[in-house]
Amino acid sequence: MNGEIMSNEEDYAFDVAGYLHVLGVLKPEEVEALNQALDGMGESTGMLGWSTPQRELFRNLLVHPKLVWYLNQIVGHGFRLDQAPQLLGYREGEIGDKLVGGDEPRNPSQAYYQQNGRRSSQGLKVIWALEDVAEGDGGLVVVQASHKSNVGTPRDLVTGVDEMGLVKQLVLKAGDLFLLAESVLQCVRPWNGDSKRLLTYWYAGRAAIQSNGPGPGSQIESLVGWAKETTPEQKSVMYKPGFKGSNPAPVLNTDGGKIWVEESSEVVHPSIYIRDPNSGIDEKEFYFWDLNGYLVVPSVMDEEWLAQANEAVDKFQDRIEVGSELSGGSKSQAGTGRPLLPGLLDLPAPYCTPFRSMIAHPDIVRRLNWMGGSGYRTGGAAVFCAVQGTSGHSLHDGNEPMSPSRGYFFKNGRSYCETISITWQLRDVEPGLGGFACVPGSHKTQYPMP
Repeated sequence: MNGEIMSNEEDYAFDVAGYLHVLGVLKPEEVEALNQALDGMGESTGMLGWSTPQRELFRNLLVHPKLVWYLNQIVGHGFRLDQAPQLLGYREGEIGDKLVGGDEPRNPSQAYYQQNGRRSSQGLKVIWALEDVAEGDGGLVVVQASHKSNVGTPRDLVTGVDEMGLVKQLVLKAGDLFLLAESVLQCVRPWNGDSKRLLTYWYAGRAAIQSNGPGPGSQIESLVGWAKETTPEQKSVMYKPGFKGSNPAPVLNTDGGKIWVEESSEVVHPSIYIRDPNSGIDEKEFYFWDLNGYLVVPSVMDEEWLAQANEAVDKFQDRIEVGSELSGGSKSQAGTGRPLLPGLLDLPAPYCTPFRSMIAHPDIVRRLNWMGGSGYRTGGAAVFCAVQGTSGHSLHDGNEPMSPSRGYFFKNGRSYCETISITWQLRDVEPGLGGFACVPGSHKTQYPMP
């Protein structure tokens, strides 16, 4: 809060991930006071209507200076409270495996917008951590970058049958503030042990109506007087947001001749897209690719192929070239230059064979055709032969500034990725060994990398 606007680091983090974790906003004594108030009242909702002095603690959080500073920039001026505060995971039916959110199909009242340096997250969940939440505790989980997904969420991911390596549980310290775009895929999983206190406020943009009001007045049908004389079809387009009958909104449909109000509240929004059952595209792979910007395909190489490739690397170690140091000034990644074995396709037979088998392999061609379209070409092949002490490579590329020859676009059901790096893993890489790293979702960021 030292400046008038968020830092590029915070802009980048929220734009890439769809959330922002702000450490230690509340002091320990403030957290203790809030917990004592909750203990004394023994309730998980209704904080803003409690008696004095308990309610003042929660009303103060409603307009906490640091929170307001972020809300003005993430939601936009004119934000408002959409749902009153409550403890997350205490409502009946709130805990489960089913994810909600995602940006496909798009819900304009909760969507994320970014254009020409201006941003608005129409719905924002504000979470105050009143207790530590450690890895494995359960609770709120999210799918990073899903606030900008172009592809419908696979049903297995929604229902929790297959997490696809995407579901991330929040790790928080008491006093932390967590800002989460409502369009991010999320849910509250069962707690492993005692439930933790995560105090949640819902905010919305100035013109966004996300839920009906909580008071008895919202349970009336707010229609003009003459509406009683109209047909159900006419009434369906005269509802007022925030009142009974408006959430979910009535669904009016037509066959071009007659019109009717659907019994189901499922949105009618025709698309010109037709799924091609002969496309050869795996639905989960396409979703994972668009969401993250990378894809892991397991077990393409068999043991014999792996053995041949590694034998070739061992055979020609004398050709390894130690390149320049790549850490970009980072002290933590500093080390010697990267050892590189180039010219793999030009090695004498039979040592070139395992590498020439890689350049037009069916498992690769099938995916390249939907990732970027035919007409691609290869830039050659080399082996990274890192050893203990080799420097790390500073993060590079990303989507800002735009580089058309290396960019990513999604249009009319197709992925347009202009450059794709393909890595064939010749050795196992266990956690903690280092190696390849990336920022999932950064292929669609609108802010420069910090």
